[in-house]
Amino acid sequence: MGALIMPEFTQIMGSHGNGVITHFFGIPIVTMAYTSTVIPAILAIWCLSYVEHSLKKYIPESLQLLFVPLLSLFIMVPLTAGAFGPFGVYLGEWLSDGINFLMNSNGWLAGAIVGGAWNLFVIFGLQWAVNPVIIQNISKSGYDFIVPLTAAANFGMAGATLGTFFRTKDKKMKAYTISALLSIFFAGITEPAIYGVGIKYKKPLIGAVIGGAVGGAFIGGLHVKAFAFVFGGLTTLPAFVGSTFVSYVIGLIICFAVALFVTLIIGIDEAASSKVQTDQVGNTKQISNDTVLQPLDGYVADIAEASDPAFASGSMGQGMVISPTAGKVYAPFDGTVSMLFETKHALGITSNNGTELLIHIGIDTVKLNGEYFLAKVRQGDIVKAGQLLIQFDLEALKKAGYDMSTFVIVTNSNEYHDVNLITADTGDHGREVLQTII
Repeated sequence: MGALIMPEFTQIMGSHGNGVITHFFGIPIVTMAYTSTVIPAILAIWCLSYVEHSLKKYIPESLQLLFVPLLSLFIMVPLTAGAFGPFGVYLGEWLSDGINFLMNSNGWLAGAIVGGAWNLFVIFGLQWAVNPVIIQNISKSGYDFIVPLTAAANFGMAGATLGTFFRTKDKKMKAYTISALLSIFFAGITEPAIYGVGIKYKKPLIGAVIGGAVGGAFIGGLHVKAFAFVFGGLTTLPAFVGSTFVSYVIGLIICFAVALFVTLIIGIDEAASSKVQTDQVGNTKQISNDTVLQPLDGYVADIAEASDPAFASGSMGQGMVISPTAGKVYAPFDGTVSMLFETKHALGITSNNGTELLIHIGIDTVKLNGEYFLAKVRQGDIVKAGQLLIQFDLEALKKAGYDMSTFVIVTNSNEYHDVNLITADTGDHGREVLQTII
């Protein structure tokens, strides 16, 4: 993308602006101004990921440092300038015009839809598809109507989180809700609340959606503007200062209050959650202190050091990440294979003492549909500590460009007082590495 904002490139347009046609080896190139666009970069890097992956397959590892980036530039700069760049600019403008049209024609409806659905977008990562439109709006008009609606969703989630604080009887969950609430208020970060509260208890997510929709309709109907791309929280209020600022604050109060009220009324399904735990305890007789053995050879580190934020955040549970040196996974304790993915890249195993463990091999390896993986057990099998569970071709996976960080997560961490990492260094499978404490 840096090549497309070089002076030599931008000078081609002269004073004519976007749409000047030049030629590269006889191929017509439509020139664009890329200094305030985002979608072309996203499209170009998405394509680059495939180009780089292909180049690494055919270029020897000893030459990759020089030739992979060099050939990537030779391929991607003309391709981006000729295809992804212009298409991305036009796509951004179309999306921006479409959303702005909806906001201007019926802001109440648009506000209710975006304010209510935004937290659901976050769950599936869809918010990243809308963010470029927001940036496009601000760069083009100096303000945006969507950012206030994302803030409405944030404060809806905040209200539902506070409602959970009042409804839960679990002291650890009370402490967690306060932490998640402060993350929203001071950083505009909702993921801890969405995953740790909304998805866990389900009904608070309903409260958040309703609160965000009601307050979002109010904010959208009064055409509240944001003058910067920020995450909605108390610390980002200055980004909304203008003629609609008071309406913005009132809208946030509505979101928060409605979500809080709805969550207090409908509850949090804590009884259902407790029943599931009771059933699990019944199946395994009791939950007691447990020791987890290292399931595969390699370097062990705390889960907080994981390169994947979904695991590193601890939202899925406490545990560790292992950089494997061999392609074999062994049972970390005596127990039962409670889950085995069809793609064989991950499995769940429950110990006789009640520890529920997820072993997830590599990042994005689910895309391989089982290639390079061989399961030695089936779901429901009773296994002994040290028994071989899965084999995988480590070298082939690395050569294919996959990060083979393996995540070992205690998925029922909330049932324990603590999950301790005993050691963090290189070692072989079979040694004690984790301890669950009730």
